[in-house]
Amino acid sequence: MTLLLLSFLAGALTVLAPCVLPILPVVIGRSVTQGSRNTPLIITLSLSISVFIFTLALKASTALIFIPQDFWKYLSGGILIAFGIFTLFEILWVRIVSALHLQEKANAQFSVGFKKKSIWGDVLMGGALGPVFSTCSPTYFVILATVLPESYAKGVVYILAYVFGLSLVLFGIATLGQRFTSKLEVLANPRGWFKRIIAVLFIAIGLAIVTGFDKKIETRILDVGFFDITTIEQKLLRKNTDTTSVGESE
Repeated sequence: MTLLLLSFLAGALTVLAPCVLPILPVVIGRSVTQGSRNTPLIITLSLSISVFIFTLALKASTALIFIPQDFWKYLSGGILIAFGIFTLFEILWVRIVSALHLQEKANAQFSVGFKKKSIWGDVLMGGALGPVFSTCSPTYFVILATVLPESYAKGVVYILAYVFGLSLVLFGIATLGQRFTSKLEVLANPRGWFKRIIAVLFIAIGLAIVTGFDKKIETRILDVGFFDITTIEQKLLRKNTDTTSVGESE
């Protein structure tokens, strides 16, 4: 198995690992509470682009080394908290729009349709997760520590494969979740209890990111050994290394 294919599989398996704890509920929650069919695609695409960019900018280079690491978690967590608050208390958004004299513009957007309005929200929410993305994938670390220093172009390709595998599975889960909830009338109410629960979840995840509590939970789950999907990757990596060694010796 080539490292390129393994990178793709690693990205797909990452969705099942505890290290992406903040990402999965946000992507699914946003998809099932928005009326747009395109929400799963938009949020996973913006998440993928954000993860790719910030992987190279924060972890594979010194491009943003002058920016404190805490800034990114405050920014990402703050965006999620804001989404949760405005979803939970929609009247706040109405009052802010009115106070800033943006009512006419807001009404114009509402007249065009909710879909247009929601696109930028989906992009912002998906993009907010990139700076705080973390993974326990051994393949991901091999790419960063070994491949990128030797060949930047090859490392970028492998990271793209990893991100593609991650986004493909996330998109599939988000789409299935959206289709399932759309058939349940009790969950379809835009002002119902389900949407409020999702809003509270966004706030909780945002607070966890800001305080670093999400990392503590992820570490605790890994220490317990619950759902450690990395064992599959480790076996595949060893097999790939052994195959490569045999090929080179021949």
